[in-house]
Amino acid sequence: MDKNILIINAHSSKNKGDAAIIISMVQSILKFTPSAKITISSRYPEDDDIYKELGCEVVEHLTRYPSQGMSKIQRIKFIKNELNGVKKFFKSGIIPEDRNSSIFKALEKSDIVVSCGGGFLYSHPKYHIEASLIMHLSQIYFASKKKKVLLYSQSIGPFRSLASQKLANWVLNKADTITIREELSRGFLNDIGVNNVEVVGDSAFTMEMHKPVSDIDSFNIDESAFNIGVTVRQWEFPGKENRDSLYQEYINSVAGSIELLVKNYNSKVYLVPQVTGPTQIEDDRVANKHIWDKLKDDVKVNVDFLTNDYTPQELKYIYSKFDMFIGTRMHSNIFSLSSHVPTVAISYEPKTAGIMEMLGLPEYVIDINEISLDSLNQAVKKCYTNRFEYSEYLHAEIPKMKERAEIPAIKINQIIN
Repeated sequence: MDKNILIINAHSSKNKGDAAIIISMVQSILKFTPSAKITISSRYPEDDDIYKELGCEVVEHLTRYPSQGMSKIQRIKFIKNELNGVKKFFKSGIIPEDRNSSIFKALEKSDIVVSCGGGFLYSHPKYHIEASLIMHLSQIYFASKKKKVLLYSQSIGPFRSLASQKLANWVLNKADTITIREELSRGFLNDIGVNNVEVVGDSAFTMEMHKPVSDIDSFNIDESAFNIGVTVRQWEFPGKENRDSLYQEYINSVAGSIELLVKNYNSKVYLVPQVTGPTQIEDDRVANKHIWDKLKDDVKVNVDFLTNDYTPQELKYIYSKFDMFIGTRMHSNIFSLSSHVPTVAISYEPKTAGIMEMLGLPEYVIDINEISLDSLNQAVKKCYTNRFEYSEYLHAEIPKMKERAEIPAIKINQIIN
């Protein structure tokens, strides 16, 4: 008998980390529940044909997000209207006239609702709650009124404002099962009174890889060189006053390390766009250009600026060809680590440090808020020196991480059966 599973809180497949989470979730769920019929509720369903190729239906969010072009008052009105419309549906069963019925039908027929993996349940401001947190939590809250709810290997917290702490406590304690992907989240949850959690692993560790459908030689892997992949992002340093100078220090540090690697270690470096949208600020090709502009001409000849929009599985294949990796995007690090590639992680949120800690690799993490050319170069040199032992260690540890990452899929099977 078919089992209907609704995955909520998906973002956009243009973020290859988010897409890898969904793809790996679907693969693991179907491994343990082959009869599952999976529907994905996405913030940008128009972007997500990649999930349809896996046999999934894609629908919009239960509570949609206000657009970025709205004023503060317009955003508040939009959120209020969304919440009231869904609330009315739960009371009367009437679908709001301005909504597509597919998400409501998917919720009604689901045997379980699964909040997808990721790191979207947190709050930076000291005195208020972001609209994004309200809309993510509201989907969990409304789903829990009718269905069993499982949170699938998420990073949760921190919650800085008292209001966000109370809201998160109220909603998350309604979930039936909470699995998290690192120990730091357990601490954040304990701080707000949410204690029934289990630490597993990031689901993307289990994702399969395959060669790009496009020309594999388009990124010109040089078998004779020491090949190093790099990901950067346009990080805005939330909560910091000197954000521009911090960003420049970050970009200068990465560019300086690339120069060190090219000149001292006969390296070929690849600037890879892990995320290409859905907005300009999220397109890593912009940050890659900032790095490129810092490089001298004699260094650029050994740096490949990739611009293709690869799928998550293709990116993981490409990363597996590297000898070393320096990653800001957390899932680019997961792709490389799960391919046994020695990695230096630049941490912009606690989730990166937490996952590296779980793997026993804290000495290869650099905090983006404290990065300098010297600190990054020290980590890079250590990674290079220890690269053979590092790779052997990953060969031993990654299978254990993959096994832990499948625990939520096993729990889903147990709950619906």
